[in-house]
Amino acid sequence: MLRVVLFLLFPLLALAVDPLRLMYITYDLKGKDFKAGVEEVKKSMEAQGIRVLRTLTISDAIRARGNQSFRNYYVVFGCEFEGMDRVLLKAPALSNLVPCSVAVYEERGQLKATVVNHRPFLIAYWNQLAPEERRSIRKVYHRLHRALREVSINRPHIPRVPPMRESLVYEQVVEGMDFETFKTLYKTSLDGVNMNILDIMEVRKESPKFSIFLACNLSYGEAILKDIPQFGTLAPCRVYLFEKEGKIVTGYINIPLLLKLYGKRLSKENADIFTKADQDIKQALKEAKGE
Repeated sequence: MLRVVLFLLFPLLALAVDPLRLMYITYDLKGKDFKAGVEEVKKSMEAQGIRVLRTLTISDAIRARGNQSFRNYYVVFGCEFEGMDRVLLKAPALSNLVPCSVAVYEERGQLKATVVNHRPFLIAYWNQLAPEERRSIRKVYHRLHRALREVSINRPHIPRVPPMRESLVYEQVVEGMDFETFKTLYKTSLDGVNMNILDIMEVRKESPKFSIFLACNLSYGEAILKDIPQFGTLAPCRVYLFEKEGKIVTGYINIPLLLKLYGKRLSKENADIFTKADQDIKQALKEAKGE
């Protein structure tokens, strides 16, 4: 009953509470040296059994493009776990949770590390997962928060947030193509609209296959992360595709929903850039499908 009441009250609560505080958990790191702070985050994650897959040196890349004033900003990417392929086949939207991204950045002289609140995602797809699969995700995020507490001066509360009424992802079904052909065409199309593919995670190589494109557009990131640094928890952008009943399903985070929730934090110019990113991915999908 309490969950039902909270769900009904959520639209009212959202007006009174900053959605960034609900959906993102931010730690204040102990040190002042940025690169040392990133290394401490990585070491602490690994000490908790969380393998770091890669570090995205976003600020270095943006400064190389000419913006020397961009804040120090890296993303630590990791959090794979045994059985992740089964979880993602049942609830592919959770590819925005696992693998995870920890955004490490400077803000007003303080080093910060932000992770997404896993609870709204997990609750949204609760019924699609077996109890042990839910526990696997909770365990990963428990270890992640424990790792960040070890290197931080604060202990932020992780709020319980009811699921959104809107879908957390945008999905389309692709018919009449085999998986590998579509994957090649889609990657080429995404690269063509400057949603550059940094890597392809082969979550599941046997049928049903599951792949995640790790996409990045530095121009978009430069603009959006200036206004909302917490969005680095969604970087790199995950575009997933998997086989289902002889068809291919592909999806990515619901960008119009992000704009609805956080649009007031973005300048008009940067909100337009966010919309353009959504249009770019949809255009690449149309091209890959031959439409």
